Amino acid sequence: MDLEGVDKKLREAGFFLGKMVAHEGRAFGDKEPFDFYLSAFLSAARTVDWRLRHQHKAAYEPWREEWDATLTAQEDRLIKFMVADRNLEVHESGSTRGVKDERTDIHGTYSDESGTITVSGPPLTLGGPQENPTAAFITKPAYFFTIDGAERKATDACGENLTLLERMVAKFKADHH
Repeated sequence: MDLEGVDKKLREAGFFLGKMVAHEGRAFGDKEPFDFYLSAFLSAARTVDWRLRHQHKAAYEPWREEWDATLTAQEDRLIKFMVADRNLEVHESGSTRGVKDERTDIHGTYSDESGTITVSGPPLTLGGPQENPTAAFITKPAYFFTIDGAERKATDACGENLTLLERMVAKFKADHH
């Protein structure tokens, strides 16, 4: 049974997840690439099931029903959420991912792969940034999904989804070779 195309899509999803993880912590520069990587991840991940369903229909469809029955309720909801979010991303107005600003106070120098900033000035004499609104800080984006009413870091949810897909493909191979 040839599953090279399926394996390639798993690797592709992993590649774009890695790009998302690397980009999410960037304080400076263009933030839009995160959304490009998310879109590519969602599409590659969705294609894993699509290829199995269309290339191995007779074996896959009944097998998939059995495999779905082994999932926890949380795993099942995550898979369904990711499929729905991919459909919104591709066919409608875009992913439901949210973004918040995370504040990072700067004392001296801050650096990440996107750049460096150095702040100097008189030392703070009060209790810190909460008491001194002039303290230096930067904001970085924090990307999240709301799944079942709970906020989840987008890269964590995507990573869990990829792990489920890898587990699914490995089990399908084991059951059909």
